[in-house]
Amino acid sequence: MIADSIERSDDAGGWRVVHPPRSPPRTMPGNELERGRDAVDYVVTAGVRPPADISKLDPLQQEGVVSLLDHQLGRVEGVAGPDAEDIDVLDYRIEVGPDGASVMLAVDAPSLRAAETAAANVVQEVLADSPVLEHWTLTRSEVKITEDEFNESLAAAEQNAGGGSEETDPRLQAEIEEAFEQAEFLGAGSWERGSSEISGAERAQATEESETERWRARLRELSGKLRAFSGAAFGTAGADPRAEIAAGALVHAVSVVTDELFYDELALTVNDATADEAVGLLVLEELPLCYQHNYDARFTRSLLLSSALVATRLTGRQWRPPRCVAESLALRLFVNEARVVLEATELMSWSESEPLFEAFLDNANPDRAYEELFSVEVPGDESERIAGFDSEETERRLRERGLAFDQWFGISGEGDTGQHPYTG
Repeated sequence: MIADSIERSDDAGGWRVVHPPRSPPRTMPGNELERGRDAVDYVVTAGVRPPADISKLDPLQQEGVVSLLDHQLGRVEGVAGPDAEDIDVLDYRIEVGPDGASVMLAVDAPSLRAAETAAANVVQEVLADSPVLEHWTLTRSEVKITEDEFNESLAAAEQNAGGGSEETDPRLQAEIEEAFEQAEFLGAGSWERGSSEISGAERAQATEESETERWRARLRELSGKLRAFSGAAFGTAGADPRAEIAAGALVHAVSVVTDELFYDELALTVNDATADEAVGLLVLEELPLCYQHNYDARFTRSLLLSSALVATRLTGRQWRPPRCVAESLALRLFVNEARVVLEATELMSWSESEPLFEAFLDNANPDRAYEELFSVEVPGDESERIAGFDSEETERRLRERGLAFDQWFGISGEGDTGQHPYTG
């Protein structure tokens, strides 16, 4: 997981995001950081909007914004503020409409001000780090009051009432309205238990459970599109509901990976760069590091074509295993994204999904020689990496296995389907 930290900048007097060295990608955010003893859970809602020259976002653009924000926020684990304040980012949610997006961050902070400042700067930094979203602006950053603070403020107001205070504290009034909004969300029956009996954790759990069930229904609906395989392909016996959810996650992953490949292609084209020179790529970073210096915009377009062929066969009635390294890597990308989705929606942990998708890959792609590419040792320095990898011994060994970079799109075997001229 990439843990982004925010600290006070001595020269600017503000907050800034500091990126530590990269660790293995695509690990979802969690609550691994130790909670401070005086910390409180806050939900910060940050609104962002596109530049003025973009009137409305169409559905495809909305999906792209969700994908970009999700990838960047998925890298944020914790926040370090001034005075040794530790702020944990517990969870996040993204909602996008025609006019912009709302990012809701659940943070465990020592104060409301710390939560608001940290969350606002995290979102601003996320926008600045994305070439596509860098001109978007933060329109608001609002903290939803916690229940404990609401109860404390209410008790204080009742005590002050005896002193003849006639005016209602605007902050208290806002807290009361917020509490009733939360009560309305959870339902009248639960609110009747009394505010002291319903904790913020219970509210969060109810929201998470509702979101998880929505995802479960969505993935079950999508599972029928994976027509090339039955549930048995995931190594389960009988009508195992896990196989159905895994199949739906795989179909959903196809859309996500396709969107992200389009983003990577655009980023490389605009910057005239290769993957080893770029920052913030969504998919290409998951490919073998030994050939990163070859992943340019044209390669990304070729990989898109190969992934489209794999996706088409997944949804067809007859499966044909990958015919080249590029198709094998595309299938691997789909599987990894499916597992990320299952973990993020709390439908399956990473360890729970592993045996299902290992069984699936055994059925879908028995020849997994391409995995050797991920074990090629790559020196840390860029010049050493390229020079070291281009050694005759390494190149010869991979070429004998059909794994050299210029062999990735070469079709093996006979068949009715030819090779796309663009990848040839």
